[in-house]
Amino acid sequence: MPPATTASPETMKAMTHPDETARIRQTLLRPYRFASVLAAAALLVSLAFLAYTAWSTARRLDPIERHLGHLQSLQEVSIAIQELLVRHMENDPPAAGEIAGVSKQLKDILDSGNQLHPDTPRQLNEARKFLDADNGNRQAGLLAALTLIRQTLRQENGLQRNAVADARKAARTEFLTAAIALLLAPLSSLLLLGYIRHRSFRSLETLSRMLENVGNLDFRTWSPPAPDDPLADVFARYNSMTEKLRRAQDETREQHETLESQVRMASETLLRQQSELAEGARLAALGEFSARVAHELRNPISGIALALRNLEGEMTDHDQRERVRLVVDEMDRVSRLLNALLEQAPGSPEPSTPIEIRSLVDGIVRLFHYRLPEGVEVRFDIDEQVCTLPPDTLRQILLNLLRNAAEALDGRTGHIDIAMHCKDGTATLMVADDGPGYPPDLLKLGIRPFHSGKARGTGLGLSVIQRLARSAGGDIRLSRTEEGGACATVTLPCEA
Repeated sequence: MPPATTASPETMKAMTHPDETARIRQTLLRPYRFASVLAAAALLVSLAFLAYTAWSTARRLDPIERHLGHLQSLQEVSIAIQELLVRHMENDPPAAGEIAGVSKQLKDILDSGNQLHPDTPRQLNEARKFLDADNGNRQAGLLAALTLIRQTLRQENGLQRNAVADARKAARTEFLTAAIALLLAPLSSLLLLGYIRHRSFRSLETLSRMLENVGNLDFRTWSPPAPDDPLADVFARYNSMTEKLRRAQDETREQHETLESQVRMASETLLRQQSELAEGARLAALGEFSARVAHELRNPISGIALALRNLEGEMTDHDQRERVRLVVDEMDRVSRLLNALLEQAPGSPEPSTPIEIRSLVDGIVRLFHYRLPEGVEVRFDIDEQVCTLPPDTLRQILLNLLRNAAEALDGRTGHIDIAMHCKDGTATLMVADDGPGYPPDLLKLGIRPFHSGKARGTGLGLSVIQRLARSAGGDIRLSRTEEGGACATVTLPCEA
């Protein structure tokens, strides 16, 4: 996967400009402000409706209250007439002024205009006429007026009951209307808030998914919303930013692929050079072996040549002496070849330098990574310290051991364990694998040139490692792991 791509400084600066940030904040807070205004408006409407209901009820009760006063006044007039009649029956006839006072009360009631029945003014005027009549029969006038007043009271009481019933019904209707309004106001607010959320917060949810895509390095553009969407400008800037990030990601991916190809080519070149160096080391080992053989053969050949010369001097037959002389010449030539082989000076050991062993091993493993089969995992146990060692010799030893371990796995899945520690002036490098392990005769007899446990092996790989280790003052030891795999342990002198 390509490395994560970040926005350019210009893009980040444009996105975080103070004016733009304030404007985006205002856009995001607009639904909340609208919701607050809507809730306040709903509350004010509910309170206004309650106030109107209270005012309407009070306004409806005012005429009822005035009519109650009207009925009370009529009742008082009726009682006053009844008292006058009672006095008349007790032979205490009422005076004219008393009857005029009752008539004046009726006139005041008529002037107030608080009656409900349309016949009330006529009946009260007729009652006044009976009271004001001077026909010498005041009792008859009082009875006639009392009869009309009682009829008026019955009519007004009936209308009063109807008015109270109407007021009660209207109050009940207003109460139900107020209750429904109080229920509908929050419900309508919730519905409107739901619409606002669907309309405004939908853009916020989309913006959240867009930011999540950016976090997952998914730089797809989004379809622009409606022009009246509160986040339309944010969507446009997001699409512009993702377009730039996508181009930057494509460029980074191309650069990564190019670098990966160059690293692969460089690694293959280095591995090829290491293979050539390993082949040179094998030839050097072969030369060393040849030098040993030449050293062992030179003395016997010199003795044979001396004996043949003596034999040549003792022979009298010319033909036989000539033959012996030819053999002596060939033996001399073989001696010269052996001397020339022995005169080739061995290479000087590589000087030791301070190196970070963890960094060196990591570099070799990364280099060899391209040669590892699929399913092979390399595990480390390396000290983080600086040791004085011959770096090229250590590289060649580790590369050869890694190559042997990879060949031992033979395409199977498994592990290669690398451990290296420096302690008490000795660096210990261990390379183990999950393969079949070293042959028993190799573990018993040790490393010998041209003796290999592989079907097509030359028997020089471990010899080269042994020669390199010994040239640096160390050695190599072969063993088996607990699982039966091969384990090679190389020790080299070092200074921590």
